[in-house]
Amino acid sequence: MTGVTRVAHPTVALCIALLIGGCVGGQGASSTGTPAASLATDEPSVTPSPPVRPLRYQVGTEILEPGTYVLDQFPVPIAFDIPDGDPPGWHVGESNADSAIVLWLTPPEITYEFAFSTADNVYVDPCNAAAGELEPPIGPSVDDLVAALLDLPRFEVTAPVDVTIGAFRGKEIELTALDSGPDCPEVIAFRAGNDDYDIAPGQTLRLHILDVDGVPIVMRILEGVERDAAAEAELHQILDSIRIEPLP
Repeated sequence: MTGVTRVAHPTVALCIALLIGGCVGGQGASSTGTPAASLATDEPSVTPSPPVRPLRYQVGTEILEPGTYVLDQFPVPIAFDIPDGDPPGWHVGESNADSAIVLWLTPPEITYEFAFSTADNVYVDPCNAAAGELEPPIGPSVDDLVAALLDLPRFEVTAPVDVTIGAFRGKEIELTALDSGPDCPEVIAFRAGNDDYDIAPGQTLRLHILDVDGVPIVMRILEGVERDAAAEAELHQILDSIRIEPLP
């Protein structure tokens, strides 16, 4: 909170000096007894801080009002700002113990999305979850997860680069789902809790995998094939506002 310093009004300081010198009732005192001019102290107006709205355990919200939102299901809170933009606006697709998905919905398609999650494992065949998961499962570090994603079939994967968000460091990679034919309409990137994170052939998923107090937290960003300039501008504004650190 910004401290408020109050400066004494010059007239008040003068009266105090005169009183200390015995001016009241003594020589030099005003014979008319005219009271000192009334002094009004204007207290500065304080603008209340905007509320921080939690987004845990919500499914299919209405359009999010502009403001600050926080996810508290991860090792540290993740906060971001929703700007005052144009409809159709941003919604929460789902927010549970393992993940949180915020999306821009242009019916009937989800055209833009950002999400945070843990990542438990990957599938042997990203087109067929029934084929089973990787055994042994991926290890607990950022490098373990990155290595597993680099080896995924049915994806084109970029080389990892270093990335930092807030106080946390990690790796950034991009996965583009390859067209594997009509039997593979969605390609699964990884599993988090009970959820599979999949994308359609041709779509690119950008991942920031951060070491957050020893836990790999995945921030995924999906930008639609059909571009929407307004939504894309808001997405990047939101991404720039992300704080992954304890709130003040």
